[in-house]
Amino acid sequence: MQVKMTQGEFDAVTTRLKSSQGIELNGPQGTIEKMGVKANYAYDGQTLTVDLLEKPFLVTREYVEEKFKEWLA
Repeated sequence: MQVKMTQGEFDAVTTRLKSSQGIELNGPQGTIEKMGVKANYAYDGQTLTVDLLEKPFLVTREYVEEKFKEWLA
């Protein structure tokens, strides 16, 4: 999943994810985990790319991506 954003938007998302979801983006790339979902992320200054690595069996990939998009909005 890729989302276009400015550096300012990325900084705001980083703060918002930590306060609302307990998810920390430590720098422009890394790995995040929450409730059985694990993903790599990378921000290149223009685009945030999130690659889903693991998810619970009963949860669809689409659901996980939709939730993450909601958190980024």
